[in-house]
Parts: sequence; structure tokens; C-alpha cells
Amino acid sequence: MMNIIFKVFFILLLLSGSFLFASSFKIYASKNIAIDSLSKSQISKLYLKKISKINGIKVIVYDTKEYYDEFTKYFLNKTPSQIHAYWMKQIFLGKRVPPIKLNENEVNQKLLSSPNTIIYSSQKLNGKVLYEKE
Repeated sequence: MMNIIFKVFFILLLLSGSFLFASSFKIYASKNIAIDSLSKSQISKLYLKKISKINGIKVIVYDTKEYYDEFTKYFLNKTPSQIHAYWMKQIFLGKRVPPIKLNENEVNQKLLSSPNTIIYSSQKLNGKVLYEKE
């Protein structure tokens, strides 16, 4: 009996540790952007494309494939399927299209090559940190 309890405890410990590691990420922008920080509300509005400018600066947001589910839950307070439904409606109505999803290999390249880019990642990137979730 103690062996089973120990195994369950160990599995839960491993799962909680990986969850904590995965939940830490930052919102990055191109290095020379004239924005110093973003609020959670601004990030949500940018990624739902309800706004496209911060302090008068037009920005382009990108999703990261590896952290998309966590990002939508934390910043948008929705599940990935709810966000998918939101974007299908926006596309059908001809209003907006979702941000492009990049893989981790493309993220740094996009930050370096495109001015006014905003993207999230748990990896250290060559960009300016605008928001940090730990």
C-alpha cells in the first residue's frame, strides 16, 4: 500500500514540476521597439486583434505553436477550442484573421528580421521583454 502511495505522490510531483516549468514564459518584442512594457489586458486585446497599436506604434503579433494552449488560457481566459471558434467567426464575418503561428526555430528569426514584432516564448530570445509570467 505504501508503495502505491509513494508512486502516486512521485507522479504528482513530476507533473506539478513540469507544469511549473511550462507555465513560465515571456512576451518579447523587437529590440528597438519604443514600448517598455505591456499589461495583461493589452496583450489580450492585441492577440484578439481588438487593437493593433500600443502608444501609437503599430505592432504585429505572432503565436508560438509550443505554448499556444497555455497562452490562450492565461492571457485570453479561453480554451484553445473557444479561441478557434472566435477566429472562425471573425474570419466568416470578414473582420480579422488570427496571428500566424511560428515554431520555436522561427521565433528568434522573426524578432530579428521584423520591426515591431511581439511574440511569446519560454526560451530566452534576442528581444526586449515586455511582460514576464513566472
